[in-house]
Amino acid sequence: MSDTIKRQILVIAGDYEVLQRTQQALKPSGWMVRGAFSHRDALHIVEHESVDLALVDAALFDRLTGEYTIQALQQSERVPLVVFAAEGMPVDYVQPPVEMVIGGLDERTIWRSMMAVLGDGANHQIALPDYDGEVETFFSLSKSLTEVLDLSEVLNRVVGAARRLTGAEEGMILLPDDEAGRLYLRARVGIDDEVAQNFRIKTDDTLAGQVFNSAQPVLIGAQGPQKVKTQYFVNSLLYVPILLKGTAIGVLGVNNKTGDNEFTQRHLSLLSNLASYAAVAIENARVHEETLERTRELQTLVEASEFVNASVALYETLPNICMQLVRVLNVGWSAIMEWLPETSQLRVMVQYQHAVWRAGHGPTEEVRRAVLDQEYTQVNRGDAEHMPLPAGVHTMLLIPVRADGQVLGLVRSFYVEAPEQPPSSKMIQQVKHLGLEGLMVISTSNGQTPPAQVLRMVENVNRHLGADWSELALVPPQGKSLTVQAAAGAGVWLRKPYPVIDLKDYPDLRAVVENQQMLNSQSNGKAAGNGARMLLESTRSHAILALPLVQRGQSNGLVLFGDTRYARVFNEREVDMGRAIVAQAATALENARLVHDLEFSLQELKDTQDRLIQTARLSAMGELAAAVAHQINNPLTTILVDTELMLLDEPQDSPNFRSLQAISRAGKRAASVVRRLLATARPVEENAPVEPIDVVDTIEGILSLVRSHIEQDHIRVWSRLPSEHLPHVMAVQGQLDDIWLNLLLNAHDALIGQAGAEIGIEVFYQSGADDIWVYVSDNGPGIPEEIQGEIFKPFFTTKPVGEGTGLGLHICHQVVERIQGSISVESAVGRGTRFLVRLPVKKGND
Repeated sequence: MSDTIKRQILVIAGDYEVLQRTQQALKPSGWMVRGAFSHRDALHIVEHESVDLALVDAALFDRLTGEYTIQALQQSERVPLVVFAAEGMPVDYVQPPVEMVIGGLDERTIWRSMMAVLGDGANHQIALPDYDGEVETFFSLSKSLTEVLDLSEVLNRVVGAARRLTGAEEGMILLPDDEAGRLYLRARVGIDDEVAQNFRIKTDDTLAGQVFNSAQPVLIGAQGPQKVKTQYFVNSLLYVPILLKGTAIGVLGVNNKTGDNEFTQRHLSLLSNLASYAAVAIENARVHEETLERTRELQTLVEASEFVNASVALYETLPNICMQLVRVLNVGWSAIMEWLPETSQLRVMVQYQHAVWRAGHGPTEEVRRAVLDQEYTQVNRGDAEHMPLPAGVHTMLLIPVRADGQVLGLVRSFYVEAPEQPPSSKMIQQVKHLGLEGLMVISTSNGQTPPAQVLRMVENVNRHLGADWSELALVPPQGKSLTVQAAAGAGVWLRKPYPVIDLKDYPDLRAVVENQQMLNSQSNGKAAGNGARMLLESTRSHAILALPLVQRGQSNGLVLFGDTRYARVFNEREVDMGRAIVAQAATALENARLVHDLEFSLQELKDTQDRLIQTARLSAMGELAAAVAHQINNPLTTILVDTELMLLDEPQDSPNFRSLQAISRAGKRAASVVRRLLATARPVEENAPVEPIDVVDTIEGILSLVRSHIEQDHIRVWSRLPSEHLPHVMAVQGQLDDIWLNLLLNAHDALIGQAGAEIGIEVFYQSGADDIWVYVSDNGPGIPEEIQGEIFKPFFTTKPVGEGTGLGLHICHQVVERIQGSISVESAVGRGTRFLVRLPVKKGND
């Protein structure tokens, strides 16, 4: 272009600053730059005066008609047009013959755009085809970006345009991950899948990181291979920041990995303008995505609230709450724990699992070979020869899964309460089939286990077996360990024995309940305390979140979440979501607890009424027995007296003498039974005086009373009583009889219908000792460990309604305590029961 040519440049804008910037940029050229500040002025000047080029603000429009100025100028086709579109200004209505669209008013951009349009004739003709393609690319991109709000699609369209504008081999958009401090490849073109899969760039020591941190572009021509990331080099590159309100939100880049084409300042200008478009489009897509996400979150909270409050039964409410917590936060494990301040413990009320681990990355445990060789193995609480059970579990079933005789895996099912019956062979086969199907899905998933499909199979295992929760595990060929791959189900503990966490070992959890603060930790986090690390290990999670369970301002416990798949820190939105659902859960839990307590009180009242009725019946029966005994006693006395008189007159060698002796013995035995019956039926006064009691004599008396009653049910009764005289025990007359009577009758009730049933009573005393030991034992079904601590409580009974008062062992306990002795029980399911009664002896003048 000749320097003598005076070009006429018209700046059409409502903002005077646009004219000033253009004049400053074109000042060296000597061109005439004038302004038009309204729609009508612009059209008049273009129509009646000579103008070489017009720079038009895309935002200017006719206030009367609403028509954009650029549209009117396009129709006249009298002058070349360069359009200035500020950040966020839509330009989809802009069509050729517009020569160029620019996004900034810096001197370089204005100068280059004017020179590109008003160069000399030859150069202008040569550059025009490429320039038309650039304009067309911008127009197409601008229009297409207004059509989509999906972030991934927006990014893909922008990176495609970047490649077309620069002729690059590769294009990419990198966006930051705020938590990890890295740039992630979010859109690409020309980069193969293997590279893209592991494309992570640190923001502090790479070219892209430099562009992101400084918000300044980087252009490197043919200077030899440049290192983009580890083991990834390019010959030339151009990176520009994607700026939104002056802040970098990403990096737009192009590379030439093998070709020799260099990137120029013109490419830099094009890519910078494209980045401006991208920033607005990305922000719009993000706002749209966040709006959708907030809508989904609100819907999830509403659904979770409805589900949590759907039942007032505590046994249903607890797992319902955990199920919604897992769903809302997309984790695999959740538990609700009640705080016990007096013991500084957390007791687990419910534990819910819905977890799938990545193939081969689940928790690993040792497994005994003997378990894998069986059809199935059932382990009950107290079976010491088998593997230990998790806390709070009564029964565990272990079912090996085989194919062609080879053990591939193991199904483990857990029961909080004892199952009603052992699994049938049909159930076992169904579970094996489900386990094999699940293992096949895992083994063919190329490291990405489909969670929903596998979890459905584990839930079906629970339904078939009636288990509370189950796990599916892989077993390697050597068969020495197992790797858990999936777990589903819930355990609920409303009574002892329940799992507990001692807060002395978990200071992090203590802070949650005492200070009402949260715990947010991950397995690879350096800030995780010892308690948090132990908790991550015990819950088999990679990340945990603990939130206090607060009711009326008081901490009642906490809710614990565990992510079993990923080590991450729960973000602020997730924590807020968790708090929202936990607050709902606290109210629902309190309502369910009140209903549960009310139902328990009503049942307790009904049971008490039933026991009072039963006690009244027993009292009436006792009075009746006493009356009958008195009625029998009178004829017995006559029989015994007459028999003794006849024996005095009858010679000893007479045949009648032996018959009279037999009548006398039978009469005395009957009189003894009557005397014992009267003693047992006679109520004991509260302030009755104690007196020396012969323990062996009381045992013999009760045995004579109940032996025939017990033996008629084919139960053998044996006793081992010392022949020597034992020291007396100070007690109220008849109270020791109550102990032996209750223990023997309880043993009789437990043994009815059992083959080879036996009841034994033994007395031990070592000379000079302080106590007499009395054992009452049987070979019956035994007492479950979980209720052994309850059997001495009043009204506790395992007998059907109407068959027991629940007072027998309580009376025994009271009598023994009253005389400063003790009573204890040793029992195991299937191995019988033995009670030990220790009675202090009277010494000297005591």
